[in-house]
Amino acid sequence: MMEFFHCSKEKFLIVDVSSKGASALFLNFNEQRELVFERIIKDIDFKKFLASQARSIFQRSWEGRYFFSSRRKLVVLAGADLATTIPVPLDFKRDASIADQPITIGEAEDWFARATAKIFAGCRLEAARRLDAGNIDTVLVNQRIDRIAIDGRVVADPIGRSGKKVSFIIELTFAIRELSESLAPFFNAPGEFFFAEAPQAQLAALARIKPLPLNIIAVRDGGKSSLFIFQEAERGCSVVYRESFSWDASTAVRNIAQNFGISFLSAEEIYGMYVRGEVSDAAKKYFDVLAAPSAERFFGALDKANIHGLAYLDAPRNISLKTPYHRHHVTIEDVPVASLLEKFGFSSRDGKLIDPRIVLRYLAPFFELYFDNNRSELNELLKRKLHWLA
Repeated sequence: MMEFFHCSKEKFLIVDVSSKGASALFLNFNEQRELVFERIIKDIDFKKFLASQARSIFQRSWEGRYFFSSRRKLVVLAGADLATTIPVPLDFKRDASIADQPITIGEAEDWFARATAKIFAGCRLEAARRLDAGNIDTVLVNQRIDRIAIDGRVVADPIGRSGKKVSFIIELTFAIRELSESLAPFFNAPGEFFFAEAPQAQLAALARIKPLPLNIIAVRDGGKSSLFIFQEAERGCSVVYRESFSWDASTAVRNIAQNFGISFLSAEEIYGMYVRGEVSDAAKKYFDVLAAPSAERFFGALDKANIHGLAYLDAPRNISLKTPYHRHHVTIEDVPVASLLEKFGFSSRDGKLIDPRIVLRYLAPFFELYFDNNRSELNELLKRKLHWLA
């Protein structure tokens, strides 16, 4: 694993944003890698929040240069309704006359420029469909290469190596224009800023401790839930597939609100008590009846998806499902908090338990970005050359 931060106490601001709203986790850890959760702020105004962070992070000197002045590093995790990553496997055959010569940065850059030009239109069209946005409002915000092989041999970086055929996966990440413009000051300025499509980073982190295939069921209110499947694809590469998951996470809460004639927020509090087992046996039986239609639709969607392996729920609230839950070829389980912390070398201050939902929503993708070992010279070049408003 590669590390990129070296101060004695590191502070981070992890912002989770979707079309439904945004929340922020203020986090730090010390030299012993003990995590300290300072606070979580929910329902923030994303644009205003980022504007205030931009003012506190960057300042101009009299020479016109930028200096990173904040001790807190920013991590933005975009929901699947705001950003999406499309992987494309590609090959480049080198001319026989230069096959025995080392690959230069200029040659590689030319390959990827041509590759991006070739696949960009089709990828943006697919991204626009996923994000339910027009082409002009679907913006390329990140591009990188991964899983590089030369003549069938896997290499970390092609620069300086020789060979006849170079194979790789190019990943294009698109976001809606409103999000990309909000983040432009951070993308375009120096300093440590991290951005990821949340499900992609979540699955990458989980894959470090669990075998493929892996699944995340991102359940959302209003029926716009999604299923993300991380599995082996052609050439032995692992890619994330995205499918719809027809289930509304708020159905049971709305049933409680309607039956009791109370607000959605009040019903949500009662539903939380029911899920945590904090109601009487008589009340539980009544709530079981109210929650049953929602549970039936959930299992119907799960059966229709026909997924295999392990699955994790990324939900706005706990649902009435006891885990681990086995059904056909899939097992739904809680995020293995202890295993993730051990894998990435972290611990919880005072040994306190961490809510698995917080780990999946904030920490798993944060860990993956923190230990991203694919920061090759070529990827850094591609990142610098990307035109955000293209």
